[in-house]
Amino acid sequence: MVTQIRRTALRFNWLGFATVIGILAIWQIVVDTKILNYSALPSPTEIITGLRYIAGNGMWSELWHTVSCVLIAWAIAVLLGGTVGLLVSLNATVASWSSATVDVFRSLPVIALIPIAILIWGTGSKAEIILGAYAGIWPMLINTAGGVRNLPPRLIDVARSLRLSRLATLVKIVIPSTGGAMLVGARLSLATSLVICVVAEILGLQSGLGNALSLEQAGDQPARMWAYVLIVGTLGLLVNLGLVRLVRVAFPGVAASSERSAS
Repeated sequence: MVTQIRRTALRFNWLGFATVIGILAIWQIVVDTKILNYSALPSPTEIITGLRYIAGNGMWSELWHTVSCVLIAWAIAVLLGGTVGLLVSLNATVASWSSATVDVFRSLPVIALIPIAILIWGTGSKAEIILGAYAGIWPMLINTAGGVRNLPPRLIDVARSLRLSRLATLVKIVIPSTGGAMLVGARLSLATSLVICVVAEILGLQSGLGNALSLEQAGDQPARMWAYVLIVGTLGLLVNLGLVRLVRVAFPGVAASSERSAS
């Protein structure tokens, strides 16, 4: 137990932790001394006070709304993006028909589609999930297709020598070998879906952390507004770490491959 604690302490990024503490200390000083005197820039202690307030006044329901919408949107994006990415990279006919279409649709700024989605699907969860899924599809699709196209030719030769069917080749050769690239795509997709869902909540939807942040801004409550910004940032960090940890435990080989792909 003691040895494990020591190893954890040695692996911990103490320099990064000290940097964050130093930034917060400087922030507190420049606000208290009015070197930076902006009404919309509270000190860290004021943000903590705002965080305590919203924690007892509806924050958890807003957090659950955003988390549930992001996870549903991300699951849809991973499924559709991964499937289409495999089809585009493995089937020449699908690739020839879809390449221009993919380029056009992934070039559309999703933020510009938010008013259209609200007009069509209203201000509830449906519009948010659709927007988050649409935005998250493209990183998953591009990374999956790129991973398959970068497969070493010898792996395909192995599949042919073993006389594997197309389905068996896909399941036993292609997907395991591109797992790292697919995981990178899934991480990017998760971050993208989170950003778009929060932005959609800010720009017109009636629930979630983004909507709460917008309401605090309209109510001239900068400390509470910054508290929601802190929550959104922490949420993005936690969901990414949770995904990486889950994959490391369930698929250690895929995790190692994704780390090499990211580097």
